[in-house]
Amino acid sequence: MTLNLLAVLRKGLKVLESQVKTKKEVLQTQLTERKSISPQDEQWLDYDANLVDEVQVLEALENALDYDQGLASLNDNQKAIVRKLQEAAGDVSKVVGKK
Repeated sequence: MTLNLLAVLRKGLKVLESQVKTKKEVLQTQLTERKSISPQDEQWLDYDANLVDEVQVLEALENALDYDQGLASLNDNQKAIVRKLQEAAGDVSKVVGKK
């Protein structure tokens, strides 16, 4: 069961990565070429396209001895990230934080 839950989260991360990939590459190329980008694009790069928190939450759950205990140890923001990954994967069968 744990492997299935982690697989859903991995799938969600891949979906999110594919959603931001093209635009992120274009913007990063513009920055590399020292071209300016809009403040909205800068903000998008800093927040929506930055998936570091999602990767860290997934790694924390993968490294936990028990998925449920690992999930219980997450703070509210991290649990929201788990929900975001589940939704991106198309799996909302186990809503985080609800019993």
